[in-house]
Amino acid sequence: MKHQAPVATVITDTRLAQEPANPFSGSSLVPMLISGIVLVLVGMIAAVMLS
Repeated sequence: MKHQAPVATVITDTRLAQEPANPFSGSSLVPMLISGIVLVLVGMIAAVMLS
């Protein structure tokens, strides 16, 4: 007897496009990660130059 894979359902909600971006959503995590890495590198370079 063959079992079929469950069909993925797509949730279409008009509220999702209108809400502001959640800071923990995937779309805004990437810029936060990049800016964090840049700030850490700039801080490390400044610390080395001041020491």
